[in-house]
Amino acid sequence: MKKTFTLLFSIAFFTFVQAQSFEIGGRYLATSNWFFNSNVTNSGGSESVTAQNYSAVYSSTYGLHLAYNFNEHTGLEANLLMATLSQSYNGNFPTDKGGYLPDNGMVYYASETFKSEVTVNALQIPIFFRFLSGNGAYVELGPEVDIITDANYSATYKGGPSTSFSSDVGQYYANDMICGVLSFGNNIRISHSFFFNINLRFSYDFTDMKGVDALGQNMKDDALYSGSNPFYSKYQTTNAVSASFGVGLLYRFGHDF
Repeated sequence: MKKTFTLLFSIAFFTFVQAQSFEIGGRYLATSNWFFNSNVTNSGGSESVTAQNYSAVYSSTYGLHLAYNFNEHTGLEANLLMATLSQSYNGNFPTDKGGYLPDNGMVYYASETFKSEVTVNALQIPIFFRFLSGNGAYVELGPEVDIITDANYSATYKGGPSTSFSSDVGQYYANDMICGVLSFGNNIRISHSFFFNINLRFSYDFTDMKGVDALGQNMKDDALYSGSNPFYSKYQTTNAVSASFGVGLLYRFGHDF
C-alpha cells in the first residue's frame, strides 16, 4: 500500500511539474496618465480664480517581464518597470488683476495664459494573478507598488513678466504609491517558445501621491489654505489614474500550451 501511494504521488508530482511553465522577457508600454485632484478639477476660472485645465500627454514605461504558469489556466506574473508618469495642464490667471502665487512667489499679469507639465519618474512593481484562456488570451488583476524616485515641473507663460519656470518638485511627492491594476492581453506565438505579447492595462492609485498643482505649488503647503482669501478651501488628495497599451517579447520554458 505504501509503495502504491508513493508511486501515485510521484506520478502526480511529475505530471504537475511538467504542466508548469516559466516566462521571461521585456515589455514596453505607452501610457496616458492623469493626476486627479479635486482642487485642480474644480478650478474652472473666474475673475478672481486661476483656471487650471488638464491636458492629455503620453509617457512611456519599459522593463522586465516574469511569469509562472501553474497550468494552462492559472499563473502569476511580476514586472520590474521603469516608468515616466506625466500630467500636462493649461489655463489662465484671474482676469480682474495681476498678483503673485502664494507658494512660489511668481508674479503674473491679469488674464495671462500658461502651459505646464509635471514629470514623475518611478519604479513600478506589479504582481498579477493571471487567468489564461489556453489559446493565448488572458486577464490579470493585482496590486502594484510605485516607488517615486524624482519629479520635475516646468511651465511656459504668454503675456506676463515671466516666460518660463522649472523646478525640482520631487520632495513634494509621496515616496511610494499603492495601485490596483487590471490587465487584458494576448500571447501570439512566433515560434515554439517565443511569443509576441500585446496588453492593455488600467491602474488606479489608492493612496495620496501629494505633489503639485498646475502652477507648481506644493499641495501640502499651508499657505494655500490659510488667510482671508485662501487659494484653496481645504487640502484634497491626489490620485494617479492611467491607461496603457503595451507590447513585449517573451520566451517560455517548460510545458507548452
